[in-house]
Amino acid sequence: MRDELQGTTRRITGVARMKRRPSHEHTLRVVSWNVNGIRARMPRVVELLRREQPDVVCLQETRCPFRHFPHQRLEQLGYTAQHSPGRRGGGGVAILVRSDHRVSRRSLSLAGRHELAAGRWLETTCAGLTLGTVYVPSYAERREHDDAGKLAFLEAVANQACRDHYHPLLIAGDFNVAPSDRDVYEPTWLEGSSHTAAVEREELRQIMREGELLDVYRHLHPQEHGYTCWDQRDGHYARDYGLRIDLALASSRLAEHITRCEVKHAYRQGKRPSNHAPLEIELAGIGECEDCAEIAIAA
Repeated sequence: MRDELQGTTRRITGVARMKRRPSHEHTLRVVSWNVNGIRARMPRVVELLRREQPDVVCLQETRCPFRHFPHQRLEQLGYTAQHSPGRRGGGGVAILVRSDHRVSRRSLSLAGRHELAAGRWLETTCAGLTLGTVYVPSYAERREHDDAGKLAFLEAVANQACRDHYHPLLIAGDFNVAPSDRDVYEPTWLEGSSHTAAVEREELRQIMREGELLDVYRHLHPQEHGYTCWDQRDGHYARDYGLRIDLALASSRLAEHITRCEVKHAYRQGKRPSNHAPLEIELAGIGECEDCAEIAIAA
């Protein structure tokens, strides 16, 4: 009898261990893209959604008032969208979720401030992840978007990242900061600029420290440039004079589930491209069943 009980215990323990292993049958693909105007770039967005069929798309710089955002067209393509328009037609962020996923939470505030998030931050929870799309100010003017404003915004992102999140966190978007000189085609040309200033890079590192986040692309590709943005003028893309300012920052506990992070160059080429290329992140062991996702993360 004792042997039978021990055998049963071993079988139950084995089942429990099997349930805690990451299920690589479930994958989640997230695309982040600064479209530089969604109405101008809508044919390319349609192309990406039809060809790639990602689970979630984080968009930045939609440059579109709420009433003109293409909600209906996106629904026809199988995606529900939440959009936060920028002020005076600039900025703007959106999150598109494929219709076979359930969104359990949405937030329009950043570190408790709605006015700071407007057009620059959106957060949603689906498929076992909390996802934030971000468009960090890039301006160096002496007004709301001056250096102090940019630094204050980055600090707010750090505050948001360090909050308690029931689900693991993935922040994707245009940070307008190149993390290091390795992420700039010619560091001396941009020394001290709004993308490479030491104080901005330190604020970015602070976000990663506070939220215990890792730079997904650099985690997988320690040596490659991975540029995501190129000036539209003077053939910068053809010469690969680029910057890596579009980033994906993921909870460190997601590290073992990140299987791929690639720059989608096909959408930076062709007819009427954005000056940014999409960044695609793939996570294995993450599925629609949130219990499965939690088991995978706990494993």
